[in-house]
Amino acid sequence: MTPLTSGLAATWMLATITAASAAPAQWSAAPSMHSARGYHTATALLTGQVLVVGGDDGPAGRRFASAELYDAAANTWTMVASMGTVRHLHTATLLKSGKVLVAGGSTGPGGILASAEIYDPALNRWSRAASMSTPRAGATAVLLSDGRVLISGGIRSGRGDAQATAEVYDPDTNRWSPAASTAQVQGGHTLTLLSSGSVLMVGAGQPQLYDPNTNTWSQAGIIAYQRGSHTATRLTDGRVLVTGGFGDTGAGGNPQTDTTEIYDPAANGWGRGATMTATRAFHTATLLADGRVLVAGGEEATGAYLTTTELYDPVTNRWTLAGSLSGPRGAHTASLLPDGRVLVTAGWGDGDTYSSSEIYEPAPRSAATPEPSASASSSPGANNPALVASPVAASQGRLSRLENVWPFLAAPVLLLLAIITFRFVRRRRRI
Repeated sequence: MTPLTSGLAATWMLATITAASAAPAQWSAAPSMHSARGYHTATALLTGQVLVVGGDDGPAGRRFASAELYDAAANTWTMVASMGTVRHLHTATLLKSGKVLVAGGSTGPGGILASAEIYDPALNRWSRAASMSTPRAGATAVLLSDGRVLISGGIRSGRGDAQATAEVYDPDTNRWSPAASTAQVQGGHTLTLLSSGSVLMVGAGQPQLYDPNTNTWSQAGIIAYQRGSHTATRLTDGRVLVTGGFGDTGAGGNPQTDTTEIYDPAANGWGRGATMTATRAFHTATLLADGRVLVAGGEEATGAYLTTTELYDPVTNRWTLAGSLSGPRGAHTASLLPDGRVLVTAGWGDGDTYSSSEIYEPAPRSAATPEPSASASSSPGANNPALVASPVAASQGRLSRLENVWPFLAAPVLLLLAIITFRFVRRRRRI
């Protein structure tokens, strides 16, 4: 074998092995639920199962009291006890006891609820909880560090009048107590528990921080793009990634956006994140076990629902495509399973409501070969020091990018080396 053919053979083998070592992430079908539904809730239980509750079937206009349980180990859906009241646009919060608090929602046009119920997975039983002080649909709830639940905003009547009021539920006493109101009325907003125990609210107006110890709201920096029907995800380093949404509280008027922003609690400030590959609202965002964030589906600026999904890497501040759903989805849910996979359930798309569900299995970070997006060159805001990558993070990002492109560079680079080697050997023989 000549030096050239030896080099070519080595090049081919190395390029093949390197490319094969990249294990792509994949989507796969999961069993369908018993009912098609959107604007439902999905709660990951302490048992590892996922509880789906309520919702509506879209065009038919029916609301559901039914509930279903997904068992990841058995890959099955099971009907469980139904709520006492049909609900959609409600909240569902996992309590520290392992029970689930469902609050508010709507029974149909004008039927806004103040009632609440608690599901006990051990007994497969619903029980009535104390009612809130005001009806709420489209509100947002979050579990506080002390085990209580903060709920805020939402509409109070069929006229669509949003509210600024908030209240706190104490599961030990089964009582709701008034909390301080936000600076503006809210609907389609997000509440995110920070590592400090405070809660970040992003929605209409400028973001605010709720302090449970003092029952007060304070301003949380200046956000560049006020939004609703977006997502807010606390990253492993304590920062919060906010993605997409409308330019208002989700009632329409302003188009969906592909922008993202990152809140740094230490600096109480915001910086710009990389732009997503698509405009999205009514999408989902799930923090993966490796610290990346999976965004799936949603409604784009044209009003069409999306099949696309993408991954955000906070180390590199880059978005990469993550494959496609089996069909377009909005008003769906996404839940992290104990084994690191993500369960996506139901939602709307193509003028219909789905009962289908599917599962995303992430590729290991070191083996991922992401498709570069148009936002790959985006960088954090230079005016926010908290978002400037450290030397270690920057070097990790360069190594990650090298791993991603090496399968495509290996063949031409090694071919060039083989040619240079061949010419050198031939020249030595002539001498």
